[in-house]
Amino acid sequence: MRRLLERGDAVRVLTRNPAKLPEGIGGRVELAQASLDDPAASGAATTGCSVVIAMTHIRFAPQVIAAAKAGEARRVIFMSSTRRFTQFPEETARAVILGEDQVRQSGLDWTIIRPSMIYGGPEDNNIEHLVRALRRWPVHPMVGGGRMRWQPVFTWDVVQALVAALDRPETIGHDYTVAGPEAISYREMVKTILDGTNRRVLLLPIPMAAARLAARMLGMVSTRPRITLDQIRRLEEDKVFDISPARRELGFDPVSFKEGIRRKLAGEA
Repeated sequence: MRRLLERGDAVRVLTRNPAKLPEGIGGRVELAQASLDDPAASGAATTGCSVVIAMTHIRFAPQVIAAAKAGEARRVIFMSSTRRFTQFPEETARAVILGEDQVRQSGLDWTIIRPSMIYGGPEDNNIEHLVRALRRWPVHPMVGGGRMRWQPVFTWDVVQALVAALDRPETIGHDYTVAGPEAISYREMVKTILDGTNRRVLLLPIPMAAARLAARMLGMVSTRPRITLDQIRRLEEDKVFDISPARRELGFDPVSFKEGIRRKLAGEA
């Protein structure tokens, strides 16, 4: 929203709860309070819009598609997830795959932006949890020695990709994976955060077999275990992605994890 307003775009926000809009945004956008579960209200909210940018989970693609068609908005940009590439397609991954398939069959002028793990800002729900844990505890577990490779993407780089798709009609009918410029190990990620926070924490290697056993036991004694076997299995696979189409067709040029973390810790994102 901030980037679109900076550009001078007229923005209408479809939200269930206007009180959750970022500070300073509410008075600068047109508000439409509705739920995607209400087809009439959400369809009315898209009426007169030239583009719909769906920041919802891709599993809500059918509701977004219906709302866009009801409001006669043909151009829609969807947010998906690299979860679709997992070797262990649990329920969440299957929902991502199904949502993308529904978008492709929608008949709309669609573009899919598929980010890896997004970080930046105080409430990113990913790296923020890790930052808090490293600040709070003197020991941090490293499942599998922290060798798995990740490719997190800075939040403002995702915004850049969304806006680029908005401005480039040649992206219609295409999907783009957006991730950081390089794959780094989980251990490297943790050390980068520790360097940025001037913290010293003991990194404790946990064998993968021990982690799987612990997850199985937690699953036996709890209906909502804090660690699941699916989560451990996903830790065994590298999360590395090809971003060359996004570089080439969106002008995507992401910052390094080191620079992104510097900005996050400095409150610049």
